[in-house]
Amino acid sequence: MPAKKDIPNTLITAAMKLAADKSWHDVTLIDIALTAGLTVAECYDHCRGKGDILRKFIHKIDRDVLADLDTEDFNEPGHDRLIAIVMARFDALAAYRPALRSILSARGDLGPADSLRAIKTHFGSMRWMLDAAGFRTGGLHGSLRIAAMTGIYARCFKLWLDDTSTDFGPTMALLDRELSKAATWDARVEKGLGKAHTLCGKISKKYHRFAAKKHGSSQQETTAQTPAQTSDSSATAP
Repeated sequence: MPAKKDIPNTLITAAMKLAADKSWHDVTLIDIALTAGLTVAECYDHCRGKGDILRKFIHKIDRDVLADLDTEDFNEPGHDRLIAIVMARFDALAAYRPALRSILSARGDLGPADSLRAIKTHFGSMRWMLDAAGFRTGGLHGSLRIAAMTGIYARCFKLWLDDTSTDFGPTMALLDRELSKAATWDARVEKGLGKAHTLCGKISKKYHRFAAKKHGSSQQETTAQTPAQTSDSSATAP
């Protein structure tokens, strides 16, 4: 039996092997446990279901890609770095293409809850790919970048699955075109959000000046009324 620390990867390997051999929909957790040489209880200790194994697989690919990053490439233009990172991801996935076709054909065999977790996992992966390429992913602009990158990756992934070229040249060409288009929109979004931020800042300053002025006027009225109230109180005192 594999060491405990290797069980997650053993489950991933078994699941991918089974998915390559038959429909992912027909693969059961018992099949995965037996193929991995584990008991069902051990499988339970390390995953909550088939969807969980797929999420662990995605995290494994993320880790493999990020581990291969060369710090010397950090000075390259973001566009070129992002292409290199995404293509490195496809290289890491290449051995699993038969399994991925089976999984996609079954739509992951995911229920509603697992589907939502899968979306979150994919968004997280794209965020890391963008971060690794030097793009900011925080705030509204960052969220829009992640959403756009997820769509671009999905289109390239679909082509890559059937890309029979030795260097995935057609996939890289599509990725290059899509990222170039996205860069134009990204610049427009950045400019628009910058103008919106400036406008909101001006509105906020005007509001605070108005509030401060109104507060000052209220204090003056209160001060002016106090002597009169005191005089009235003195006149009515016994």
